[in-house]
Amino acid sequence: MPAIGRSVMIVGSPGAGKSTLARRIGAAHGLRVIHMDQLYWTAGWRRREARRQISLVEDAVAVPGWVFDGNHTATIHIRADRADTLIWLDLPRWLCVLRILRRVAACHGQVRPDMAAGCPERFDAGFLKWAWTFPEHSGPGLARLYAAFPRQKFRLTTPRDVATFLAALE
Repeated sequence: MPAIGRSVMIVGSPGAGKSTLARRIGAAHGLRVIHMDQLYWTAGWRRREARRQISLVEDAVAVPGWVFDGNHTATIHIRADRADTLIWLDLPRWLCVLRILRRVAACHGQVRPDMAAGCPERFDAGFLKWAWTFPEHSGPGLARLYAAFPRQKFRLTTPRDVATFLAALE
């Protein structure tokens, strides 16, 4: 059975299930759940000023006892330096894009609990393209992060891997 740390970082493609996994780990282990999307975006899908994002991330990870989902390369090193556990959800791109489409259909016009206030779910063809090409533009960076991470780490590549991991934790 895998043991989970007290400062957990979850990365992966959009639609991989980072937020869902973070909520489940947080609930099972009494950890604060922090969503990068809430720190990155402001109402109306506007990017928060970069220095403010960094400040918010630094404040969020200052005290152990968190599970943090999201990628955002400008702050990934801050989280990686403080995390004792890294989870990389490296699921197939077709599955991630399918999940995004399902999420848009189910939540269109609503603000998801893991999203910043004032950012309702919407269909965005550019975002879908970005998610489809995620393995090319962001996969190598996540692979380097994973390879270099000096503490406990897990790379989950199928929904079955995720289910088995969760069953062992919960």
